Amino acid sequence: MKTFLASVSAATGSLLLVSSCALMDGTRGKAAYFEAHVKPVFQANCLRCHQGPQAPARLDLSDRKSALASVSPRTGRPFIIPGDPDCSLIVAAVTRRGTHPRLMPRQELSLTEDEIGELSEWIEDGAYWPEGPSGKLQAVFNPENP
Repeated sequence: MKTFLASVSAATGSLLLVSSCALMDGTRGKAAYFEAHVKPVFQANCLRCHQGPQAPARLDLSDRKSALASVSPRTGRPFIIPGDPDCSLIVAAVTRRGTHPRLMPRQELSLTEDEIGELSEWIEDGAYWPEGPSGKLQAVFNPENP
């Protein structure tokens, strides 16, 4: 029994250590998540159209400031509402919910369930988007989205 408790205690201690390290390193973890899961989706599937002042629906995903300031010209609602994926128009568009006639990406191309989940999770967690060069996005060639 003593060995069992020591094992549980050691395992619990390790879990607590990992958990507290994750909490102390929240910004780095969020930056890594953005870099690995959000940035590639935007760059491969969205930025060919959604960048600059002439972007469709005025949704500019080229940097943090532009993306978080973008609102629908039709409804006046933000596309990204940190902490609230259910009210963020970008989530409605990629899940093909809502009434907008041109839901994104184009009908012949869809984000995967994993990509949609990652975007939703990112928004729910506060939509961390770094400032500076690591937060600047550029379109990349996606062979599935010519």
